[in-house]
Amino acid sequence: MFLISSLAGGIGMADPPQSLSIINAASGAAVVAPGSISAAFGRQIGAPTVSALSLPLPTTLGGVSIDLTDSAHAAGTGSLFYVSPNQINFVVPDSTKTGTATVKILGGSSSPISANVQVATVAPGLFTANGAGVGVAAAIAIRRSIDTQTDDPVPVYQCNANGCSSIGVEMGPDAMVFLELFGTGIKGRTSLANVTATIGGENVDVLFAGAQGQFPGLDQVNLSLPQTLHTRGETDVVLTVDGQVANKVRVNLKDKGGN
Repeated sequence: MFLISSLAGGIGMADPPQSLSIINAASGAAVVAPGSISAAFGRQIGAPTVSALSLPLPTTLGGVSIDLTDSAHAAGTGSLFYVSPNQINFVVPDSTKTGTATVKILGGSSSPISANVQVATVAPGLFTANGAGVGVAAAIAIRRSIDTQTDDPVPVYQCNANGCSSIGVEMGPDAMVFLELFGTGIKGRTSLANVTATIGGENVDVLFAGAQGQFPGLDQVNLSLPQTLHTRGETDVVLTVDGQVANKVRVNLKDKGGN
């Protein structure tokens, strides 16, 4: 499942920075949110590669832990998804105040090492199939039959040794189509009305935007796709949360008749 590889790895850097850098694990942006999934990058900041195998997430993994001191000087400890020599994926504590926070890594090869990061109420990022924050969305489509009201999952992407590509989601008058996006930094939105989305430049209805509920820090956004999108092909999905725009992702929408 994409989720496991995204949370245990996610955004990657071929040449990690020599000093510590903290980013949104989905989008790669340099702003994070309370309760969101973040990634720390730097040379030899961690330990031999290890992933959390069960929930609840540990606060120490491979001998490594993360302390975070927020703008109010309150200290917290990050929950860990993944630790490797050059990357650590963790969940920012829910209690973290907005403003400049200091993240300190303990127990790594370069321990202790610290860096500052900006914390905002929302910092929307969407996961992609390739884990790079660009390209086809790491999403699920649902087709609901008009006649039977039954739901069938529809693949949105496929991955192989050469990378990840989109799969056309068929749209037709016989079914409603919904898109489930996965991201982080979204659940702190002020209201559902302040979450908007466009696909191919066309406004679409946002049915849900909040915590996914299974994995800490993971958020979900459900969109209802109008039939007018049935011939768009591969196109951009743009999500805006309380005025903050997430990284663009792509989906492929096609007419059920093959057009």
